[in-house]
Amino acid sequence: MRKTNALFALLLAAIVAIAPVSAQETYVLADGSTIKIDGASNRSDWSVEATSFTGSFVFTEGMPGEGGFSVPVADMKSGRSLIMDRLMHGAFESDTNPDITFVFDSATPTEAEGWWNMTGQLEMAGASNPVSVLMEQQGDVGRTVRYVGSHELKMTDFGMKPPTAMFGSLHTRDEVTIHFDLLLASTCEEDCESDG
Repeated sequence: MRKTNALFALLLAAIVAIAPVSAQETYVLADGSTIKIDGASNRSDWSVEATSFTGSFVFTEGMPGEGGFSVPVADMKSGRSLIMDRLMHGAFESDTNPDITFVFDSATPTEAEGWWNMTGQLEMAGASNPVSVLMEQQGDVGRTVRYVGSHELKMTDFGMKPPTAMFGSLHTRDEVTIHFDLLLASTCEEDCESDG
């Protein structure tokens, strides 16, 4: 009986030793990432952009997995008009809901090479909705990898009131498009495979 148990233990150890290990690697958002929101009013088009935000994603065998990012609303700037900045910050209720967050659920490759359907929960102005974003992977997964895509939504879907100004003579449209340009950098300082 002891010999049988010892043989089983050796066999189990051998299986564990030769079984493939699911390689996971963490990537963080790097400088060069941007998130931009485009919209329109009855007078002109407008856009606000953030280049300062944090987030990370875990890749398993080179495939994107769990993760997410957070964008401070106060860092969303138009670069042209302080009035537009104040209007958008007010629409996001930045005093009580200071961040825009995206919690990543899953990524499914599409039939088009290099394209992924990424799903998750987008939270803005205190409301959270499921979203599905078509993203293009630019380059192979190495020390860095970039994902670019966009998603159209309505502000009212998140309980937001489209901003108005000039006693209502200027009003923004409900529909906006969020553009994602995410540059991800590996947290491995050296070749991670050498650790195993």
